[in-house]
Amino acid sequence: MKRIAVRSGAVLLEIIAGLIIILFVVLLVGSLFPCSYLGSLQAARMNRAVSLARQVLERQKTAAPATAIGNQTVDSVILVQGRAAHSAYSYRLDQDSPAGADPLLWKVTVQWEHSGKIKEIQLVGASSP
Repeated sequence: MKRIAVRSGAVLLEIIAGLIIILFVVLLVGSLFPCSYLGSLQAARMNRAVSLARQVLERQKTAAPATAIGNQTVDSVILVQGRAAHSAYSYRLDQDSPAGADPLLWKVTVQWEHSGKIKEIQLVGASSP
């Protein structure tokens, strides 16, 4: 009788240890999902910011050389892992070359907020002569 009690105690400890290992693995894998979503969200926001900067530079190329388009704020809804996410971008367009330079260089600075921090990209492009 004593051997059966010892064996059942050992089997019970093995089952508990196995369940603890499985629980640890499940929690570890589960914690990866929020991190991957935030990474995908940041990548999507940066992609949208680069696209916006390119659009601004293209519009500036077709505008009159002496006039800048101006600073604006753009709201955008992006789709990240099947979820809609709202993002607000503000851009600033500055002349990046001295007056009278040929070609005239423009610098677009796009800013947005991600996880409580302000992120920023800059693109420089030349306007058509």
